[in-house]
Amino acid sequence: MNAQSADEIEQRNQRLTEFEENRTKRRAEEEEKEKGGDGTDDDDTSAVNDKNSGNKNPTNANENKPKPDGPPVYVTSAEDHKKNLSKLEAVRARRQVAEARRKVEQEAELAQEIERTVKISEADADDDDGKTKKRKSKQKIIPKLSKIEIKKMKPVRMKDALKERDLDIQGNKNALTARLLEYEANR
Repeated sequence: MNAQSADEIEQRNQRLTEFEENRTKRRAEEEEKEKGGDGTDDDDTSAVNDKNSGNKNPTNANENKPKPDGPPVYVTSAEDHKKNLSKLEAVRARRQVAEARRKVEQEAELAQEIERTVKISEADADDDDGKTKKRKSKQKIIPKLSKIEIKKMKPVRMKDALKERDLDIQGNKNALTARLLEYEANR
């Protein structure tokens, strides 16, 4: 809800300061209890809370009292402590076993990956040998171009023809034409 007037803003600020004061008092009381306070101050604090909340009945003040902030404090016996330690040890042992299993799996995956790369590289080496044979056979299949056909070609088509013949495709149209004519003349 947004305040519309200065009075509303003042009332809101007053409520906020009261709320903050109550919160700091509650926190101080909780700290005293945690440090070993005897708890005899409960009647005094309920009266303070009653005064701030407007309630005259102390039992209602305790029911309306908000729960303390922070994690709950557990009181354990020595037996409970020993049980907790044994559970902790069991959890640590399971984690160590899982970590060891994970490392073994990672090593196995790494070994498989290395095997795959070796097989791929061997296959590529075999393919390279096959490609050179295919290139030689392609050279026999490549049709011979006449001077007139070469001169009528556009640069893009000339570059394709040069690629088929494993020649350099860099340069302008005149350089491509000269390279292709020279290749066809020496063929």
